[in-house]
Amino acid sequence: MKTLLDTLATSSSLYDTLAIDPAMRDELETRASLIFDLGRRTTEQTFELGDHLAAAAEMLTDGNFDGWVKKRCGLAVRSARNYVAVYRNLTPYRDDLVDLSVGSTALFHLSSATPEQITEAIAFATEHGRLQVSDVKSILAGGDQGAGKATADDHFSAGGVTGLKALIALKVRDGLKAFIAHIETICQMVGTALARKRVIKEALAKEIVDLARIARQELESLALFVEPEIVTGPTSRATTFPKTSEWARVSDTLLTLGSIEAWPKSGEMRGWLENQVLPILVWAISKERKPAAPAGNVTDPASIDVIAHDGAAARAQLAAVPPLAPEELAERSLNMSPAPAPMA
Repeated sequence: MKTLLDTLATSSSLYDTLAIDPAMRDELETRASLIFDLGRRTTEQTFELGDHLAAAAEMLTDGNFDGWVKKRCGLAVRSARNYVAVYRNLTPYRDDLVDLSVGSTALFHLSSATPEQITEAIAFATEHGRLQVSDVKSILAGGDQGAGKATADDHFSAGGVTGLKALIALKVRDGLKAFIAHIETICQMVGTALARKRVIKEALAKEIVDLARIARQELESLALFVEPEIVTGPTSRATTFPKTSEWARVSDTLLTLGSIEAWPKSGEMRGWLENQVLPILVWAISKERKPAAPAGNVTDPASIDVIAHDGAAARAQLAAVPPLAPEELAERSLNMSPAPAPMA
């Protein structure tokens, strides 16, 4: 019979074999123990298992993750990735799916569904008291369910908390994509301006002022709540990010970019764009799990004497950003509102 010491020795040998950073081992061992304790029985446990595996997947490369789940957790790699997909894609619907006691295999198939299909599956399960793999496959295939088949706009007609969650999921999915695309476009335009011998302030403003205003509104819509405006009367406004937070810097940068009157003088433009604007915008759309916050106070355009390598690093990261398709960029430009006239 394998003892605790044998288990510890085996796991230690595994980490050595996979060359996993020693700093990660305690966290991974904790996750492995929790996975063993959970088992794979209820819907709630399926989500919890996916949570632990998703955390491990963020820490390990694909090859190491596969080896770790197979040898340390006793899970097939395909099953482990299915649990991760359930956690990542179905968490907004977790309460409903747990209440309906949907089985893990059905959840695996449902994890690849669109928000509309997930809403349809939950409605089906609520009506019929079950959601089997065959039901999910039928929904994913478009279903031959006659009048029961969802139309493209059904998610705007679904009521209750389930319907609201579906709308929220749609907004987060599509709104986040739009925000990232707008920030990428601003970065690309700034990068193009910096590549020239002299930054033409007025030309750059024509390209990015409107887009910066839209991006800031998108950020507020995605990340902030609404509160009553007491000072100016019975209206409402978006809440604000904590003043010292990096997201406040992103918001302030977009606010400044949205008004050419707030930009620094022409001679200071290059330093401001390289050392303050690009680093914070690149940080905002970074795909790193914990991107390092850039230096500098973006709310003060005159403060351009920050570390010079920040601008170079931002340009290097910018080079890796895939360009927007010409037709998509043209469509976004047509949808932008014209800039309001400056106040007298």
